[in-house]
Amino acid sequence: MIQALVLKDKLAMELKELVVHHAWQHDHAALCPLSEPLCLLYSLKSKKYSSRIFMDRQQQILTWASAFVLGISLGRWLRQCRDSARNQFQSIAARSALWIAALRAVESLENDDALFVDDMASSLAGKGAFGRALKMARPVEGQSGKKRLYKMTEVALGTWWFDRQIMTIMTTNTKSSARGWLSARLRNSALGLAGPPRQVVVIGSGMDTRPWRMALPPMTKWLEIDTDEVVHAKKRGLEACRAETVPHSNTSYYPLRTAQWDIYAADVSEEIDWVRVLDSHGFELDQPIVWVLENVLMYLSHENVKSLLETLSEVSKAKGSVVIGNSTVNRMAALLAGNNHEASCGSYPADMVESWLSSLPRDPEIALHEAGWEMTDCCTQFDIAEDVCNGAPEDVCRTWPGHAPDGEVGCDVYFVANKL
Repeated sequence: MIQALVLKDKLAMELKELVVHHAWQHDHAALCPLSEPLCLLYSLKSKKYSSRIFMDRQQQILTWASAFVLGISLGRWLRQCRDSARNQFQSIAARSALWIAALRAVESLENDDALFVDDMASSLAGKGAFGRALKMARPVEGQSGKKRLYKMTEVALGTWWFDRQIMTIMTTNTKSSARGWLSARLRNSALGLAGPPRQVVVIGSGMDTRPWRMALPPMTKWLEIDTDEVVHAKKRGLEACRAETVPHSNTSYYPLRTAQWDIYAADVSEEIDWVRVLDSHGFELDQPIVWVLENVLMYLSHENVKSLLETLSEVSKAKGSVVIGNSTVNRMAALLAGNNHEASCGSYPADMVESWLSSLPRDPEIALHEAGWEMTDCCTQFDIAEDVCNGAPEDVCRTWPGHAPDGEVGCDVYFVANKL
């Protein structure tokens, strides 16, 4: 019985194949009475199978397209969350880190006449801060050849000044390029040093990228210190930029140009065990240290500024240690505190200026000497602008008020001092 059923099914299959074959080659209706229903049945099954394949492929395409769109949307959402988190910094001092990075990103847009190039600045600043900085940028008008797109901001000028000072101090063959600056060779010779410093501590570092964009000496140790929220934001930003944080890892887009880099979370307005911090990061206290205080002192109280400068002098045991810094000047701070609308600090937003807690004299030599430092250079933003712009800062420098009503110029004072 089983064999008969198998034989029956086999014959039926052969007959169907035969009929179908001839049906497609000839007029299937003329073959036999069974050909038409058999071919119709086969055609329906074939169409159903083809339809199922088509539907499966269509479903796959829709699935992949949905996943692609979802991935793009998710990426945008994550970037928005990251930017939103950055813009929700608790302290204005922390938000200023993003603003300064955004202004550096705008300066980096210049093709041939940029004061510096910071390729990571726009990413570290975030889309929101960079967009606002770009909107407030002032185009250069009436310039023959028009080498620059936008006028230089105070932040760009200050960044250039700090760049030059750091390189001058840390190298022995850098030519002095600003009024009143001494070359590192003469400075080291006067101090009786065998070589320039190779240790840098940046307090209130924000989104600084000098270890990646500057040609620093290869044996340099670089330590950054900022608040916890800034440290976490910067680490995420560096990871997103694929910036190398460990030398010679060969897995990053931006290689590290120092022998060592690290970032430490601390509030400099509170007491810090500097000896422990430096020792834990491999710093040698018997070797000179370069302390960088860029755009940070004005956010500290007068008492904290004095205490910080004194502490740094005590920690700097080695001869040849240097502090580089800036702050707003006393007279401008007084005018701003009095809501004098004729006084302003240009690129700095009003809420940031209102949060400044301290200032320095136009000539901070005495204040620095009392804290254990001997001032070797001092200038204002206007001095820097004149040096950068060859005596004609009004042509390509941003026309910031930066003036007291009586005509005094310069919102910030910049200084360099050696340890006594």
